[in-house]
Amino acid sequence: MEIRKKLVDPSKYGTKCPYTMNPEFITVHNTYNDATAENEVAYMIRNDNQVSFHIAVDDKEAVQGIPLERNAWHTGDGNGNGNRKSIGVEICYSLSGGDRYYKAEDNAAIVVAQLMKQYNIPISKVRTHQSWSGKYCPHRML
Repeated sequence: MEIRKKLVDPSKYGTKCPYTMNPEFITVHNTYNDATAENEVAYMIRNDNQVSFHIAVDDKEAVQGIPLERNAWHTGDGNGNGNRKSIGVEICYSLSGGDRYYKAEDNAAIVVAQLMKQYNIPISKVRTHQSWSGKYCPHRML
């Protein structure tokens, strides 16, 4: 599946993705709203808070907002491996669920498999947000 890039401006690296990263993990999230991947990434890259993620996936596309060679603040474990060594993948449409969500989940599985292959990440290092910080996420999958 093609991953379209809509990357955060480098002027925001200090807030959104301050550290270089060699990915060792992939972390799966649910967005807990019904926005598209495009809108999830647009919101994330334009605001000034630290919360960030690498890729959002919906029923039609995958959109990347943070370079994969930079960290993102998405797991709630501070400077732990979740934030510093993990690619964050957000699955869209999780609030209402239904067919759009299930298609987004299928597409996210494809994206995760591609990333596993690209970075030689074993399935044992594909994690849920909950596994890093205890947050009930991805809520549709737990």
